[in-house]
Amino acid sequence: MSDVLADRRAERDRLMAIARTYAETLTARLPVRAVVLAGSLARGDFNVWSDIDVIVIADALPERLPDRLALLGADAPGGVQAVGFTPTELRQAAGRANRLVLDAAAHGIVLAGDPHVLARACGQIAAPAVER
Repeated sequence: MSDVLADRRAERDRLMAIARTYAETLTARLPVRAVVLAGSLARGDFNVWSDIDVIVIADALPERLPDRLALLGADAPGGVQAVGFTPTELRQAAGRANRLVLDAAAHGIVLAGDPHVLARACGQIAAPAVER
């Protein structure tokens, strides 16, 4: 059983390294408020079909969705699914009980930037974990 757990930890570490590299590359060219790992990888219940879900909070995101996806996807390695929000959009999404945003506020891992940005948007006291 310990081999299974060791393999699972190694796979999570590998996927986390991909997410961290994406966050580092993105923050080198785009001023961000935060980059947060979300979804099943952050919760720890990922499987072989799981994407690496990343939320990017930045002031200067294009308004048009195709332009925004192109900006966030330019450096994204295979398997990374980045979703971008401006701070205003993040607060609005939290107010609408957006599942990804609320899940990230509860279980997300901050890869870069302000660890409190999600908590503030969702009206929480505690911030997500910080991965450094």
